[in-house]
Amino acid sequence: MKGSVRKLKQNDSNQCFGNLMTSTSSPTLTLNKAGKILNVNEAAIQLFNLHSTYIGYLTMDEPSNLNWAKFVKQLESDLRSEEIFNIQTAGNEFEMMSFKCFYDPNTEEIVAQISTLNNDIAHELYVSQEQERSQSFNAYDHLPYAVIISDASGIILGLNKYAEMYLKIEKSQLLHKAHQHIFDAFTLKKGQITAYLSKLMGEKHASIHVVDETQVTSTCYYEISSIFDEYNNIIVTVINDETEKKQLQHKVEHQQALNVVGQMAASIAHEIRNPLTSLKGFTELLKLNADEESRMYLSVIDSELQRMEQILSELLVLSKPTSMKVELLELDNIVKQVIEFMLPDALMKNIIIQYISTSTQVYIGGNENRLKQVFMNLIKNAMESMNNGGTITVEINVIDCAIVELLIKDEGTGMDSATLQNLFQPFYTTKSTGTGLGLAFVKKVIEEHEGVIGVNSELQKGTCFHLQFPIYTFNQIDKMDVSTKDSAYLVT
Repeated sequence: MKGSVRKLKQNDSNQCFGNLMTSTSSPTLTLNKAGKILNVNEAAIQLFNLHSTYIGYLTMDEPSNLNWAKFVKQLESDLRSEEIFNIQTAGNEFEMMSFKCFYDPNTEEIVAQISTLNNDIAHELYVSQEQERSQSFNAYDHLPYAVIISDASGIILGLNKYAEMYLKIEKSQLLHKAHQHIFDAFTLKKGQITAYLSKLMGEKHASIHVVDETQVTSTCYYEISSIFDEYNNIIVTVINDETEKKQLQHKVEHQQALNVVGQMAASIAHEIRNPLTSLKGFTELLKLNADEESRMYLSVIDSELQRMEQILSELLVLSKPTSMKVELLELDNIVKQVIEFMLPDALMKNIIIQYISTSTQVYIGGNENRLKQVFMNLIKNAMESMNNGGTITVEINVIDCAIVELLIKDEGTGMDSATLQNLFQPFYTTKSTGTGLGLAFVKKVIEEHEGVIGVNSELQKGTCFHLQFPIYTFNQIDKMDVSTKDSAYLVT
């Protein structure tokens, strides 16, 4: 019985829709939800140059195509609605037309009565619709993160100003393009986009972590999350900046590594220092009665003992709190002394050290010996990366009269992104004979001097270390305690 009632209601609905098709003089179409033409009346045949058995789709412009899915969703809920679409007519020209539609939930068919609009009315309605859509997207500009809206088929409908900034693209260049173009500016691993899209289609939500390596100063990290809003038939995508979180994570990992170094160094130092002192003493005694050939071998032994002592000193600096004498230092003078010391070795390797100084005297507070060790270490690394010779540029710049920046730039082999991320980690090295402690020591000494260190590098083009220190003003110089101070950045 229930089946008969349902069939009767459906027949009544079909008869009602059929009567509408034949009784009206307005162009009228029967469509399915995808916009496919199922039936037409005579007026529609003439307007769109169709024939009575035509089975196909109306030709709409791109914005109208994008708006159709949203309109159908609303029609399913309200059963009747009206909208403006730009449709191609019999003369192959597009015209603005008003679609007054009725939806039959039993057959899931749409009957659309169409009326053409004169140019002024059509333009006014179209502009009004575009302004309404624009205002809805402008509301997202007040949110503190990037928002991108796509339709159910994955076509981008709108984005806010933060999305333009993160994606480094203007809104007009991304609108009406496929959802996948969101990832054009980022570095992804193979298969990431496919996995993300599969999850979004299956589970209606997905997230992906991406990297932006195009920034000059540092790498940026983002999380892109998408959710499919079934009620509005749209995909909402949000981009969160995770750069600060990643940097903090790297700092924590670096600090943990330094703690491990400290624990190891404390025990290693006591085990090595005593026999090392004895070996150096006996080597000096042997030199007194040695012939020329023996002296040559003893010199090699002495050189290796000095290298062991240097490694031990670096370990001790990283392992326990120490005091350093703080002095008023002219940076230009220290840099000149280091370059003069490194110049003979550079000339032997066909390397030129070019120094560009500032025109004014710049003073910083710190320890001269430790800073010299840092600068020598960085220049030595630069020289070791330049197997075919070249130029090392050392430059001093003053920033806003408060910060002095020292640049050490080489023309060596450069480093990849993985090496850059681990560069200051203790024991991390790309050298076959390296200890991986040199740059960890450099970073710690720079931080002891209230400075910061950064690095830019590109494979086969070279590397640039940039060090920044606060400049001491005359007021600070007068109040300066030049005795000793404990390092605020030491690891125990």
